[in-house]
Amino acid sequence: MPRNFAVFFLGLAAVLPAADSLSQAAAKRGIYFGAAVQSGYINQDATYAATLAREYSMIEPEYEMLWSAIHPSQNTYAFSGADALVNYAQTHGIPLRADHLVWHNSLPAWLTNGNFTAAQLNQILHDHIMAVAGRYAGKVYSWEVVNEAVSDSNPPALRDSIWNNQPGIGLTGIAWIEQAFQWAHQADPNARLFYNDYSAEDTNTKSDFIYNMLKQMLADGTPIHGVGLQMHLTNNINYPSAPGLANNIKRLTDLGLEVIITEMDVRLPVDSGGNAGASDLAIQAQLYGRAVSACIQFARCTAIQTWGITDLHSWIPSTFPGFGAGLPFDKNYQPKSAYTSALNALQAPAAISAANLLNAASFTGGAVAPGEIVTLFDARYGPPALVTLQLDAAGKITNSLAGVQLLFDGTPAPVIYARTGQSSFIVPYAIAGKSSTTIQYVYQGAYSNSVSVPVAAAAPGLFSIDSTGSGPGAILDLSYRLNSASNAAKAGDIVSLFATGAGLITPAGPDGGLVGTILPHPVAPVSVQIGGADAEVQYAGGAPGLTNALLQINVYIPAGLLPGPQPVVLKVGDAASPAAITVAIR
Repeated sequence: MPRNFAVFFLGLAAVLPAADSLSQAAAKRGIYFGAAVQSGYINQDATYAATLAREYSMIEPEYEMLWSAIHPSQNTYAFSGADALVNYAQTHGIPLRADHLVWHNSLPAWLTNGNFTAAQLNQILHDHIMAVAGRYAGKVYSWEVVNEAVSDSNPPALRDSIWNNQPGIGLTGIAWIEQAFQWAHQADPNARLFYNDYSAEDTNTKSDFIYNMLKQMLADGTPIHGVGLQMHLTNNINYPSAPGLANNIKRLTDLGLEVIITEMDVRLPVDSGGNAGASDLAIQAQLYGRAVSACIQFARCTAIQTWGITDLHSWIPSTFPGFGAGLPFDKNYQPKSAYTSALNALQAPAAISAANLLNAASFTGGAVAPGEIVTLFDARYGPPALVTLQLDAAGKITNSLAGVQLLFDGTPAPVIYARTGQSSFIVPYAIAGKSSTTIQYVYQGAYSNSVSVPVAAAAPGLFSIDSTGSGPGAILDLSYRLNSASNAAKAGDIVSLFATGAGLITPAGPDGGLVGTILPHPVAPVSVQIGGADAEVQYAGGAPGLTNALLQINVYIPAGLLPGPQPVVLKVGDAASPAAITVAIR
């Protein structure tokens, strides 16, 4: 007989309101929408401060962490501006991206005119990184450790600079870059560390060089976590191209690196009043939408950031006379077509793939079974925070949660939990007997693409203790204690396994139903092997308090097993679970 094994679920907030800002829309994509800012504008321009608070969920100092600002003389640091921005980020609960620990520009005269030796520069750079990154350790999301170290030459090469070879810090090749990352990691061990550069957004010779450099840094064990694509653009509709940008982000994220669009603006020709033409504003809008659309395709593209908020306070006119109007808000803080394009891209329907629909226990895919609990990954449009299941008036798990649904041939599946990028569902029993089913993800009325998934009679998967789908199983002894090396089972003991994907049950239960006094059993026969030996099944079926999508299997530990972790395989009909879950034997 099964035990009375109850599971309690906590429901969170009701459906979130529709996004009405860039930051809210980005949160539903699981990303940040940020801006480079200045503390003076925050303190002195109320509209600037209000726009920042409403529209942006990440900040970066525009100038207040540059060497010339924060380290004005050799033995003096000026932290007030940086302190103000760090305090702002902490007060508002948003991440701060800190810059630039190493750059060839914006260096103070004491440094550039000091005629220091390589050994002296090595010590100066070390001390600067330790002082600045050390001061804000644990208070920033990430550091742009090295900025713009690659030249615009053809072919690209490392840039000539005071840090590299004029005279440099005494290291050759990329070793000086790697050394800077090592020091930054020592100063702030938990921060994300980034390399940042421009004109390397598309797939081109410069981005190829940077890709290969980053690949080598990773191979060398350098503590680098991400790369920034600056995205300072012009009114060239062809750069970056949509395929080139997406391919570049893909290859960088395939390395395991995080990608952030760090300094986006699109400068346009302007008249004497600072106004751009309609055709150029339309190109600008397309480029903003293109950047957002590319980023949200990839789970490791985690933020989009503009270099400023409003055309009123942009760096462009003073740096590029005759140009301006590069940001989402005009000089009167009115949203431009670039704003609308970015927002529309953030609110576009999610794109899903059948390959990302996996068994919630084993994380294997390829087919779904009726009643199986599955997890859909990388549907990057959903609730920003985790929302857990709710019950309807009939006591069943609801099939819509915070605006999230997953349709199987049009039938909505019960939702276990929902969050952008990862949601879990119970496959409807109505797909039984079909060879395939068409699924579609829905969030707040926005329908994804449709994909076809094969249907299997059963797709068993055993739950692991740490939700990885492998290793020690979520296995209990008769006293409800977790099986482990310190609580190992011996021959003759009864242990309980928990699984999903057993297929049809009898008596048939409703989608999302919870088990009461009548205990359902799988229609197909159930067997278990432990350590390659057949294990006698005492009970296989539902348990009170569990959803009927879960299966509890009580089995006897067979004799003759070697001590230590032994693989467990569950077979339902002709389908077997992966031999990835283990039970501890003594």
